Amino acid sequence: MALNLYIPTLKDNPIIIAETRPQKISQSLIAQHGKNLLDIASFLNSELEILNRQKISPSTRVQALDAYRPILISTAQALSEDYSIAALPLHDKAKLAAAAVESLWLELGYGYKLVLVDLQNQLIKLGTDKSSANAIQRAMHAVAEHALVYYQTYFTPPEHIWSDLHQLYFCAIKLGIQNVKVDEDKSVVGSTSTHANTIENTYKHALLMSLADPQHLTQKNMRLAAEYLAFHVENAKISVVAPLEITTSCFVVDLSSNKPPVPYSKQKTAPNPDSDILLQTLDLVIAIHQDLSSLQNEQLPKDGGIPVNANRDEYIDLLTYLIKHWGVTQKRIFNRTKSQGEVDIVTGIPAIHYFSSSLNEAARANKSPIGKAQTNDLDTPHASRWHIINISAIGMSVRRHPTAEKNIRIGSLLGFKTKDEQNWSVGLVRWASCGNRDRLDIGVQLIAPRAQSAIARINKTGREELVLLLPEIIAVKQLATIVARVGTYEPARQLSITYNNNTHVIMLTKVIERSHHFERIQYSVIS
Repeated sequence: MALNLYIPTLKDNPIIIAETRPQKISQSLIAQHGKNLLDIASFLNSELEILNRQKISPSTRVQALDAYRPILISTAQALSEDYSIAALPLHDKAKLAAAAVESLWLELGYGYKLVLVDLQNQLIKLGTDKSSANAIQRAMHAVAEHALVYYQTYFTPPEHIWSDLHQLYFCAIKLGIQNVKVDEDKSVVGSTSTHANTIENTYKHALLMSLADPQHLTQKNMRLAAEYLAFHVENAKISVVAPLEITTSCFVVDLSSNKPPVPYSKQKTAPNPDSDILLQTLDLVIAIHQDLSSLQNEQLPKDGGIPVNANRDEYIDLLTYLIKHWGVTQKRIFNRTKSQGEVDIVTGIPAIHYFSSSLNEAARANKSPIGKAQTNDLDTPHASRWHIINISAIGMSVRRHPTAEKNIRIGSLLGFKTKDEQNWSVGLVRWASCGNRDRLDIGVQLIAPRAQSAIARINKTGREELVLLLPEIIAVKQLATIVARVGTYEPARQLSITYNNNTHVIMLTKVIERSHHFERIQYSVIS
């Protein structure tokens, strides 16, 4: 398979000659210290764009790329903070940061792909295997990080990303260098390439991040998953196509395509041994199970994949999620039905509390403040209008109207109601998909058909919190639960719950679901 990588066209007589001397590049980078991150990114992008549009020997190009690479990685990591915690659709500052980081990884990938193409076009290739391994691994790393920007902004990655990754890996196989270890610069801190430092590991890392279904993860959890996976990626195995008795934890990769891997069980035709390979994740899932068991037993895994200061509950939830996506293939239970309706949506416990409280009916009618029991926010909550795309028995897909607020995050709690419904239902944002002009589609899972607003006083502290009481749903064997802010749950903790002018004492028994924004907890009534 001849290389047909996504690279820019080179100019024969460039107007500006690229700087390729490492010492001069180092001096120009020192001059950038203290500047605004976006200005540094603009400088790097400009220099790389000049470098990647003219013909230069592979060794000279590598020297220049390697000089720029450490500061490019640190700049990209710093800028990612602006969009990796942002609500959706992205605000202007987050959009600028994401666009800057996307351009940096794109140009860095261009550079190393150009190096590889030049090396492969040389008539005499003796002694080029190590150089080719470096170029392929670093090109792959840049392409994978480029894809991660799309994941963290909930856009679909362009098809050339997968075409490039597959071609780069196939080239490494032909050269027999897929397991050659690539030395990493000590100044590159926190990069996944520090641990996934072979072509095969870098490739598996990219495949597995796609299989983690990132549009269902928060931006923060995407990065945590990428960093955790770098420590365990060797446990995933790539093999040639062969008959399998069990297809669980097995995925098919078509090296001749521009598509991500797909579960073996979802293949409509048998894999093609000439163009397909298998990614098997059983050993990886077993290793994650072991880490999960350690965390549940109040112990930290010793391999360093989970930081010492990590939030244990956060990682328990993340590892449970990864086991499901890298292990047993998820199947849809309910069919979706297209719909043309409209729905009002509010986000967060305070807003749902307000709209679900019968005490606030008069306040809403009079447009008056809702009083002391509400929230720290001085403004009265407002509902946003969304368009329903389709519905199922357990939720719906909806599209944002241009006037709706920009306050959606994966794992957010929503209240929603159509004009014909009396009660506000409670749901959870399961996935998001962004597009141009602030288009945002989200998947909402129904948690409860209604909620009871209440005030909780945590015994022994006297602190009051807004909470939601969700009813028991016998049809799906769902017990009554309480929804509260993150950190509320402690085993056997007692709360005094006040609603409808009555107070009850309850004891918290079990966390049913947790996100970065709330905890849903089973409880028993004491009095």
